[in-house]
Amino acid sequence: MRFPLLTLGFTTTVAQVLLVRELVAVFYGNELVLGLILAAWLAWGALGAGLAGRWSSCSHKIRKPMLAGGLALLGLLPTFQMLLVRAVRGLLRVPPGALVEFGPMVGTVALTVAPVCLLGGALFPLLARRLAETGHLAGQAYLWECAGAAVGGILFSFVFIRYLDPFQTAALILTASLAAAGSVLAIADFRLRAVSLLFPTGCFLVLGFSLLTAPLLHRSTLRWQWSDLIFAADSPYGRLVVQARESQRVFYENGILMFETQGTRPEEVVHPPLLAHPDPREVLLIGGAAAGNLREILRHPVAHVTVVESDPLLLQAARLHLPPEEAAVLDDPRVTVVLADGRRFVRTARQTFDVVILDLPEPSTGALNRFYTEEFFQEVQARLNPGGLLALGLPAAENYWSPELSRRNGSVYHTLRAVFPHVLVLPGDTIYFLASADPLEADPDRWGERLTERGIPTRWMTAAYIRYLFTTDRFAQVQGTLERMARVRLNRDLTPICYYYDLALWLSRFTPRLRGFFERTDLLRLGWVALALALPVGLSCLRRRWAIPIAVGGAGLAGMMLEMVILLAFQVRYGSLYAQVSLLVAAYMVGMVVGSQWGSSRRWGTRQYRRTLLALMGTLALGAAILPFLLRWPLPLPVFPLLALLTGGWGGVVFPLALQAEGGDVGWAAGRLYGADLAGGCLGALLGGTVFIPLLGIPQTCGVVALVGLASGLALLGAAGWEPPNGGL
Repeated sequence: MRFPLLTLGFTTTVAQVLLVRELVAVFYGNELVLGLILAAWLAWGALGAGLAGRWSSCSHKIRKPMLAGGLALLGLLPTFQMLLVRAVRGLLRVPPGALVEFGPMVGTVALTVAPVCLLGGALFPLLARRLAETGHLAGQAYLWECAGAAVGGILFSFVFIRYLDPFQTAALILTASLAAAGSVLAIADFRLRAVSLLFPTGCFLVLGFSLLTAPLLHRSTLRWQWSDLIFAADSPYGRLVVQARESQRVFYENGILMFETQGTRPEEVVHPPLLAHPDPREVLLIGGAAAGNLREILRHPVAHVTVVESDPLLLQAARLHLPPEEAAVLDDPRVTVVLADGRRFVRTARQTFDVVILDLPEPSTGALNRFYTEEFFQEVQARLNPGGLLALGLPAAENYWSPELSRRNGSVYHTLRAVFPHVLVLPGDTIYFLASADPLEADPDRWGERLTERGIPTRWMTAAYIRYLFTTDRFAQVQGTLERMARVRLNRDLTPICYYYDLALWLSRFTPRLRGFFERTDLLRLGWVALALALPVGLSCLRRRWAIPIAVGGAGLAGMMLEMVILLAFQVRYGSLYAQVSLLVAAYMVGMVVGSQWGSSRRWGTRQYRRTLLALMGTLALGAAILPFLLRWPLPLPVFPLLALLTGGWGGVVFPLALQAEGGDVGWAAGRLYGADLAGGCLGALLGGTVFIPLLGIPQTCGVVALVGLASGLALLGAAGWEPPNGGL
């Protein structure tokens, strides 16, 4: 039964990543959407495990065909779910690039992931029971499921995503599931063994047929979402799509409009900062290289332009599909293209610049928020020549600014002011900030003269328009609005409040009634969390049989939140380097395998299992309390995979020990505890990235994890003396 468990972990992990990427490409990739997807996944899995735990006592003859059929069906479901996700925009009649409303999005996410999650969660306790019936410790089921998850995560990150399209990956999932189903039938009675002999041939035929037809299915289903499609490809950073509309090209990343040719936005991004500088010779452009910014920069008398892009696929698509004159600027002798994370480049660069232009999306995620923090602005200031300036833009509005919009833009403005004494704000649908340590020349006539002297042809940023920007009432109004947001919180690496403000702004567009909720949530304090954790501790004292599931749920919540903290701290320090981030996730999964191996090999009495669980909760509280002090140091890169390994190892130990301590029927206990683990992870996914980290910051989020460890320990103490129904497994 080890191979089916290994396959279960592999299948559910790869299917999860596939569906997350598909859903993000259809909807939106902020922390709330990602948290909702992961929370829905874990919640349905917890429900499936809980229900199957109650049914696991069905007869021996029924369970083997049930397991085989369930594994085969689990392999089929990801393909059908991907087809459903790709059809959603058409069914909802949402055009490309437009945001799907929040209600339909939540409903689609919840219903889309339900089948595979329910089935995957249900199969685990059934397989765990079968493993125990073969004479092995039931805790080893978690070990093999974790091992499959680790293999799936590593292969997807380093192999599948680079060389296979989504439907080819789904074909591998189906083949592995069919093979696992065949192995289950092979250990059944004679008639079922005869059927299982057909599985190797069937698996080979399914794999060959699927790999051949998958590319056609991939391209044809993408056209359900994108008319006039000329290019679509997945990279580790997301899905890039290019549409052709006569001579115009439109680029999308993960369903969101990046840029379109023949527009005038590059003039607004580039010309104000370069006209504000009397002699811009060295320019750094972070993002937007293919969007026309580089073309506009080269119209100024610059000596050298350094362009930093993280995704090589974007530059590849630009060279293939942009008009020849647009693509040619990437190979201009004055241009150096650097494929790297923009923040890491700024931190490690040796050269200095006259102008730094940041053309990235708004701070809607933790990864993007890193470019709008006080620490990043300090790093940019260290790379500026005397008189140099930083330019960046944020979406705004011409007339009315909602409280959420004012708070988000005010946070960035005051964070800039904390580093740069002089900040100039240009109004519009997008407001542009120019920030410098030296006084900025805010004379529209002088800017117009430079535009003429440099002989720059423009369609939008003319001398008359520049004069309008400085003389319109909105110029003073916008600056005054931002100045009055004095009570807004500054955006920092370890307290990334700005992406919470952006999340509130995004949600207010769909459900304005949530404004009051976000106003109150902004007052969240650590004491409130401690008060909330008193409830599960009290329940464990009243109902002692709930103590171990509550502790396992706390472990799932704590493990998920610690993984988020480590990933965000790594990105802050070393940038969003995809291979290294994948290495952190792989280290976490390997840690879970090692931990579950150790935990499942212990042969103690029930009391010893419980004492060890209690010690683990104390270790969690102590480790979480120490972690913030550790993260304040400039840690070398290998420390982060080590932290992920230790976190995963701790989480891997908990489940098999808890399963032994819980006692009773194996299937019932496995379903109950596996469901509790997934439910805790669900809460951690939903609250960690969207509430605790941005509102409390990383140090206090670690405090939340420490409190969870203490509460779980108290829950176990409250259940002291309770004996399992059958005295242990």
